[in-house]
Amino acid sequence: APGFAAVADIVVIMVHIYAALWVKGTITAMVEGWVTRSWAKKHHPRWYREVRKTTEKETE
Repeated sequence: APGFAAVADIVVIMVHIYAALWVKGTITAMVEGWVTRSWAKKHHPRWYREVRKTTEKETE
């Protein structure tokens, strides 16, 4: 069982690294702590709408 868990962990880590490299802008987001509006809208539309709604309320 521990051997299987170790292999599963390695596979999950490798998939996450691959996905981070594959999706343009992800590494920049992790390193610099921000994303462009277009990136947020494309990859996380619900989060983008929530942030936009909050920002609009603050500017009123």
